[in-house]
Amino acid sequence: MRKIFIALCTMISVITGNAQNTPIGENIELAGENPEELKVIYVNKDVSTHFIAMEDIKYVDISVNDIVGDIPTGNSLRIKPTKEGASGVITIVTERFFVQYMLVYSSDLAKAYTRFNIPYADLRSYMNPEVNLTKAQMYDYAHRMFISKNKFYDVSSKSNLMKIVLNNIYTLDKYFFIDISMINKTKIRYDIDQIRFKIEDKKQTKATNFQSIEILPLMQVNKNLVFKKNYRNIFVFEKFTFPDEKVLTIEISEKQISGRTITLRIDYADILHADAFTE
Repeated sequence: MRKIFIALCTMISVITGNAQNTPIGENIELAGENPEELKVIYVNKDVSTHFIAMEDIKYVDISVNDIVGDIPTGNSLRIKPTKEGASGVITIVTERFFVQYMLVYSSDLAKAYTRFNIPYADLRSYMNPEVNLTKAQMYDYAHRMFISKNKFYDVSSKSNLMKIVLNNIYTLDKYFFIDISMINKTKIRYDIDQIRFKIEDKKQTKATNFQSIEILPLMQVNKNLVFKKNYRNIFVFEKFTFPDEKVLTIEISEKQISGRTITLRIDYADILHADAFTE
């Protein structure tokens, strides 16, 4: 039996959905045995069924080949039978929970689910060793930073009447939260093309010897890429270290070919002064 594995690395409110409990024995001709009395989700080949989870979906297993699926967004799953009578069990694993449902084919199109919001009552705890904080928790801590006072006042850079400033660095468990702001002193709006984070040599001697390692954030709070005067964002990274002769650079570039680019350089000494969240 082929299994479908779907994995990927934005939070959504979950409205409790309704499903039907099927006693053992019912729908056996469609779905096979149901020893755990799994909730039944009715499906049809002419309609897509969407599952909405409260956390990002990390893994999906569909027990039959005749039902296919994908993850259009981080916390949503879309499935659809490819032929009549396709029924089986679906397993969905999020950052901290997993849930299973019995998929039962129904020839009655009106009976098939188009959307199912996974209720909290259906979830079973799952200890994911790779996840210390969920995306929802990261957002919660990041928003706490928005209302905190700035701890850094002298880490900044100016270019083309633009200014970039380091506001705060916080740490929690194995994560860094880096808070930056940009001020546009021109009347021309700024359209962000890229925000890149790199660990580079402080001093560049020869281009052939220059070392640059790009690092990627796990999450960013502000998804807006256009601003006129002020921009602020918080980025979350897995904990990283680098020697004194290196520096963390944040490079923000504009979309236009001749666009404005500004770079903020953060020394490791600044990282070491990271504040800690209090419960």
